[in-house]
Amino acid sequence: MKLESKQARCPSCHNMAHRRHSHYMRQLKDLPLGDREVQLFLCSNKWFCDEPGCTVKVFTERLNWIDPYRRRTRRLEEQLTTLAFSTSCLQAEKLCKLFHISVSHDSLLDLIYRKKQKPETHFPFRRSG
Repeated sequence: MKLESKQARCPSCHNMAHRRHSHYMRQLKDLPLGDREVQLFLCSNKWFCDEPGCTVKVFTERLNWIDPYRRRTRRLEEQLTTLAFSTSCLQAEKLCKLFHISVSHDSLLDLIYRKKQKPETHFPFRRSG
């Protein structure tokens, strides 16, 4: 998938940039489709920020369905976070294999540590106590 955008908003100063710097390929994981693991190949653009007061000179365009520097879509990370908080990460890793999502228990622990606080929703797999 190639992004054909003509401009992008600078994440620092929020001004629109119109001068493309370069592009690069990103490989992302998404929710499985049936019994198949899904990988997206995305050609993402870099842009020059021409605002004189901005500290960022070159930036990568931001997409609302991928967090910066992440290799999984937000919806996949939300599913993995729910599983990681619902069970132990070792059990969640086994469940992910059944759901055709390749992830290690260490990656699931990383998702837990990245959250500032636990979600306050009820999880069906959580043990009482």
